[in-house]
Amino acid sequence: MRSQEIQSRAPGHFRTMLKLVLYAFLASSFVLFVSLAIQRLVYDDWLHKTGPLRIVGTVIATLITFFFVLRRQHAVYQREQEMVKRFQMILEMNDRIRNALQTIECVTYLSHPQATDSVRGAVDQIDEVLQEVLEKASPAPGARAKAVSAAHSRKSA
Repeated sequence: MRSQEIQSRAPGHFRTMLKLVLYAFLASSFVLFVSLAIQRLVYDDWLHKTGPLRIVGTVIATLITFFFVLRRQHAVYQREQEMVKRFQMILEMNDRIRNALQTIECVTYLSHPQATDSVRGAVDQIDEVLQEVLEKASPAPGARAKAVSAAHSRKSA
């Protein structure tokens, strides 16, 4: 199971890591070019001192920028992945609770038809609370719509 999960997300994971490295490279390239432009402006234009570029400090600043941006982007990516896992767990818990409530409602109807109305009212109230929690915790409108359509299909069944 775990190897299938790793294999199924490997292409997306590679693209994401490539994107993170690309962002870090672009940020560090920006630092490199701005630093070299400022050096040229200060030394050549203002001080009128021509000579070799002071490249060591510029390269160090570029590398530091690359690693900091990469680290920050990776931390954001990990946080997003953790949130997605939490939302998936909430959706799964919501589904299991709804299934259990549906079973309770059906068993009550079969064993004590006179108690069905009170049980149905309690089930509807729990369903509303779950729906509110799901709407507040849902990561995207698509997931919310999926959960709502699944809930309506269970109610009609």
